[in-house]
Amino acid sequence: MTHREALTRLFDSWKVGDALRSGAHFAPGGTYREAGREPLVGRDAIVAHFTRFFRDGPRFEFFVDDIVVEDNRAAVRYRFAIADTGASWRERPGCAFVTFSDGTISEWREYEG
Repeated sequence: MTHREALTRLFDSWKVGDALRSGAHFAPGGTYREAGREPLVGRDAIVAHFTRFFRDGPRFEFFVDDIVVEDNRAAVRYRFAIADTGASWRERPGCAFVTFSDGTISEWREYEG
């Protein structure tokens, strides 16, 4: 599987709220860094985070605008939307730098704006 395919499968697992499948894309000692938050280290911590977010978090949508892959690194430009009360959505752009090791994500690092 290519890195681009792995990212696409990760995003598909996010869309359906599958925390285990999402976490499987990360290395056992991988790091997940959301913008402005403390990093999560290790697949178990990442799965626990996704589990809580998918279960207790707001309705969300994740739109990928562009993926650039070079060797074992990728850049993902995206928009993340969260449902407000009622029918409105708040959307923010972001970018993530991704590093792969042995076919899994060793680091996901997000930046807002």
